[in-house]
Amino acid sequence: MRINQVRKVKRKRQLIAAWQHQQQQQSSCESAWMCLIKRYTVYSHIHGFYQLFWPTMRRRMRLLWTLALLCALIVLIYVTYLLAERHQRKRFHTVVDDSRWPIVNIAFPVILVCNKNRLNWSRLTEIRERHNISDADLALVERVLTAFDAVTTSRLDVFASLQGERLETLNHLNFTQLVSEMAWRCDEMLGECSWLTKSRNCCELFRPRRLPQGPCLAFNELEQRASAETGLGTGISFRLLLNEAKHAPGNRELKGFVLDVVEPGVWTGFPMSVPPYADINIGLSAVYHFYDRGTFALHSNQRECLSDYEQDSHQFLTLLGFKYMLENCQAECQQLYMLRYCNCTLDLFYPPSNHVPCKLKDLPCLAAHSHLLQNFEQLGEQSFVAQKESGLICDCLYNCKSLTLLTDVRQSGFLPWKRTKGNNNEYSQSSNRSIFVNIFYDSSVILVYRTSLIYSWIDLIVSFGAIFQLCLGCSIISLLELCYFGLFDVPRFCWSRYESLDFPEIAVLGGYDPYGYDNFEGRVLYQNSVLPSRVRAENGYASFNTVSEAIQAASYELLLSNETVSYAWERTI
Repeated sequence: MRINQVRKVKRKRQLIAAWQHQQQQQSSCESAWMCLIKRYTVYSHIHGFYQLFWPTMRRRMRLLWTLALLCALIVLIYVTYLLAERHQRKRFHTVVDDSRWPIVNIAFPVILVCNKNRLNWSRLTEIRERHNISDADLALVERVLTAFDAVTTSRLDVFASLQGERLETLNHLNFTQLVSEMAWRCDEMLGECSWLTKSRNCCELFRPRRLPQGPCLAFNELEQRASAETGLGTGISFRLLLNEAKHAPGNRELKGFVLDVVEPGVWTGFPMSVPPYADINIGLSAVYHFYDRGTFALHSNQRECLSDYEQDSHQFLTLLGFKYMLENCQAECQQLYMLRYCNCTLDLFYPPSNHVPCKLKDLPCLAAHSHLLQNFEQLGEQSFVAQKESGLICDCLYNCKSLTLLTDVRQSGFLPWKRTKGNNNEYSQSSNRSIFVNIFYDSSVILVYRTSLIYSWIDLIVSFGAIFQLCLGCSIISLLELCYFGLFDVPRFCWSRYESLDFPEIAVLGGYDPYGYDNFEGRVLYQNSVLPSRVRAENGYASFNTVSEAIQAASYELLLSNETVSYAWERTI
């Protein structure tokens, strides 16, 4: 009886001791975690955190600081969302990058000159003999050449007069070659040429050039000469000769000339019509516009411009052998529309390409679709622009580096009946119907615009830093400290706590097992999550006996010192 009571008392003492040991471990664990957090918050640069764990802080003040930090975090998250959304929209702004960029950095513009009567009719006899045109075909050939004398991309209807004619009989003739041979030569249309105040041979400055206005002459197309001088007479000047006596007799269109000023590498621009009785002074100024490097990370649709290297874009379309420009894209698009309607293109208007050129029998088809090939239509403009006929829909973008040329045209008219007494020079020039053209720079500097993202990734980082400083008063170093605490200090603390776990000798290795049995032999099996590392390294067995109720098992340290340790209990009665 007494022995049983002693056993019960000892068993209860062992259970109480095990429970107390467990509680002490839990309290020490909680206090250790609190010490770790307090140690970080005291030295943290994130404002307000140390107030939450200050030992003398009252609960009411601790609650107020918690609410303040929550409000700051809410503001931080909301403003961060707004900044990220604004950056995601990828909006642009255009600013003045340079207001005094020297104009000598760009080439002098390309000057295009055309006679509204494209052909020198006096060479018809020469052409007839060279190409063996019979008398039976001569009348039809003259009608075709008269139509070519007035044709432009906006006047393809001049070929309507050929409808119903036997054009197949002349399909062996290359009318593009005939028109090129009958076109005006530089010495027939130009005179008194001067470049940079020095007299020059006109044929050294101008070369033949195809245009939507027909065969013309171009200055500075390949040479790309530059000029730094400004003022009247410092650029290119020349006299245009009308030679009305050599015009096609069947062409009743208005007489005169066509001038165009374009950037080098551009096929055509916005030509101006010049009457034959007016000297012209054209002052030039320029505006240069480019997109900075930060915008090239975006797609061309967002950027709304294309560069020469973006050839994989579906919007990249240009003339063969030419760089990408808006005007070149539109010219190539117009050719594609001709191919769609008539399965050919009028190569007289464009540079050599791989497209099928139109033959004589195809010209009435171009005349029938002339109203569809005149105007360019922008996507989405139907709701704002009244149109009688549909136009050419070309998805063309500006070049990301584009030059806009501004012209200031000043004309002075000549009247033959108001000639000066005793001076027949002015009258003779007027009767010959020639005009003098002077093209020069008005200013030695140009305006440069730059388009960039309103919020680039650098601006985004700066904005994030400002809002973090405003709400939490922290910096990148503070965030790095927080990351270091979470990635290094906390795992290291957990590992040190794990290695310092106490071996539960009272509860398991004592004289009584968890079920209260004594006088047992056993082997102990512990998982890796329970035993310390130095015990897990053992691979042998250690056995021990409790021979009496008063003798406890070997102590924890003595058990570990044994060469063979058993980790599996086998309870025997």
